[in-house]
Amino acid sequence: MPVRLIAALAMAAAAFWATPAQAAKCPPPPNVTGQTYEQAYETLHNHFGYGVVTVPDPVPPGTSFVSSAETLSCIEFKITGVRVYLEGQVPDLTGMTLTAATAEAEKAGFGVTTGQPEATGEWKVSEQTPAPGGRLAYGQAVSLLLDGSTEVPYLIGRTVEEARQTAADRGLTLRGADDARDDQIVEDQSPPGGGELTIGDAIDVVLSDVSLVSPPVSPPVSPSASPDDSPSPSPPESPRPEESPEESPEAVPTAALSGEETGSDFGVPPGLALVVVAAALLGLAGWKARGGRRAPDRDHDRRREVRLVSRADPSPNVRIHESRGPRPAVRLHVVPDPGRQEIREGLS
Repeated sequence: MPVRLIAALAMAAAAFWATPAQAAKCPPPPNVTGQTYEQAYETLHNHFGYGVVTVPDPVPPGTSFVSSAETLSCIEFKITGVRVYLEGQVPDLTGMTLTAATAEAEKAGFGVTTGQPEATGEWKVSEQTPAPGGRLAYGQAVSLLLDGSTEVPYLIGRTVEEARQTAADRGLTLRGADDARDDQIVEDQSPPGGGELTIGDAIDVVLSDVSLVSPPVSPPVSPSASPDDSPSPSPPESPRPEESPEESPEAVPTAALSGEETGSDFGVPPGLALVVVAAALLGLAGWKARGGRRAPDRDHDRRREVRLVSRADPSPNVRIHESRGPRPAVRLHVVPDPGRQEIREGLS
């Protein structure tokens, strides 16, 4: 019995000495949790000389924070490498559409998740977890709560083209206007403006058959005047034998020649009438200076004359006077209009 005991102890001692000593675990790295990546790199690499590996790699743009760190490798209980896990700040996604929020989260290094499978890309973010500014490990998803309600715009009185654009800005469509012209007018809508629909729904519209722009109207064509409609020239009045070339013509009333005073359509300035009369007198004087010779013809015994012919204006000249006495009054003063004057030259 003692022999067997001694043999067992001998075998156990031999096995103990024959088993190599297990290598001790590497020590943990310095605590850099909560520091920014720049601060942690300064401590681990520049101060201790450790190699630094990041998760994710490469480091996303913006400010990153260390969520945890572990020893990657060591030699004889001396650390040679450290693995650093990073996290970032969550951007504010509230108020964005699902499409815009997804793009913004991926740009910051995160994904998005929502428990609303019926949501479309136009639904808006009402809440998010983590809250804006919170920290989340890169690659993790931000949980979003979406709101798909939108206000119904007022479309009555708009053209179909304007109504389509206004509804599209709210994420809505029109129903009942597939074959409509762009210039037709919306007469009624359901639901009415100011109500609420879910993004992606349609607004029922009733359209008018009348376009907003009326067709152009051709201008009336006046019939061409016939030759018979032209006024025939009035025959010259017979000369009066008592008038002679030496007699000066009648004085022209200058006040009656003003179109503004008489209301006549002719509107002859007074100075022009005087110039015409003077030119006629000068011509007559030159003719007498040449001796009054003329070729013998059938008008040998007739004398040349210049006459003024008055043509009355049927519209009277009405003047309105306002008295400013103790009893204000307005009175009308009718002034006869002598009309216009025509200068004619003929033989007598």
